[in-house]
Amino acid sequence: MRYESIVDTVGDTPLVRLHRILPEGAGTVWLKLEGFNPGGSVKDRPARQMVRAARAAGVLAAGGTVVEASSGNLGAALAMVGAAEGHPVRIMIDPRTSTSNAAAIAVFGAGCETVTEPDENGKYQLPRIRRARAVAAGIPGAFVPDQWGNPDNPAAHELATGPEIVRELAGAVAAVVCTTSSCGQVTGVGRAVKRAVPGVRVVAVDGVGSMALGGPRGHHKLTGIGSGFTPDNLDPSVIDEVYWCADGDAFATCRVLAREEGVLVGGSSGAATFLALKLAVELGAGQNVVAVCPDGGERYLDTVYDDGWLAANGCAGALSAGPADLVRRTGRYQPVPGARITPYRVSR
Repeated sequence: MRYESIVDTVGDTPLVRLHRILPEGAGTVWLKLEGFNPGGSVKDRPARQMVRAARAAGVLAAGGTVVEASSGNLGAALAMVGAAEGHPVRIMIDPRTSTSNAAAIAVFGAGCETVTEPDENGKYQLPRIRRARAVAAGIPGAFVPDQWGNPDNPAAHELATGPEIVRELAGAVAAVVCTTSSCGQVTGVGRAVKRAVPGVRVVAVDGVGSMALGGPRGHHKLTGIGSGFTPDNLDPSVIDEVYWCADGDAFATCRVLAREEGVLVGGSSGAATFLALKLAVELGAGQNVVAVCPDGGERYLDTVYDDGWLAANGCAGALSAGPADLVRRTGRYQPVPGARITPYRVSR
């Protein structure tokens, strides 16, 4: 298949069935493996959509600079799109950004600036956002995508990711599980599948300590998931259930997927798959559950897949977990109805 640009290869990612980690009588779990996108993550979709839409609207001129705050995947995605379409890119990261993600941004020629001063809650997200705006203000014609409030973020998933899931399973979708960060994924996918499949359950998974869905504030080791505030892109009306996944359960799922299924994914993908297992057990045989997996595991070999790192970060229990352990752990989780989401808004 021929393409005019690497950016045109974004999307149509594989849907892979799990075979070895589900108990007898459970439904079927399918992983939507977004790590197969050219930039390595689901963020390639909104990066392309936001840049091209801004250019079409005249907000971003040809050769104009893109400036954004990102802890990793969106930064790499914007850097990839910028390199292919002629836009200089500058990304504001922070000390929690992994070495691998920082390298992924830099390898595409983007500039990285590390924001080292956290806010009063010890978080870096808002300081990164504010620094990106300050940097953009000093660059004529610079464009700040604002992944948390830009409607082209969920539009990318409403137009493509969600319809791909429906098409690939011929509409036989009982539930879809999406993790949260900017909330573009769960909003866009949720809108698309709800429109196409009556009765489908859309489940949102956040990290323990994240405020994206109004959970109690805290700190988590999961990256690529969560937010210090509720993004404007969240549409609670498409969410049926919410879960907050513990770090150790997400990481244990990653390790089991690698050993038992030959699938290498990142921590947020582990969280989505973990709750997909719970739903498959509850729904039973003949029901399809889709976990949207934001990225692959290659960027996490020195964290999620490093025994010493897991032990040092209080997740040693992930090392010995097996399929039966995962299913047993899911039994401790109870859903919160989507209607009970209490947005946590802040001034950005």
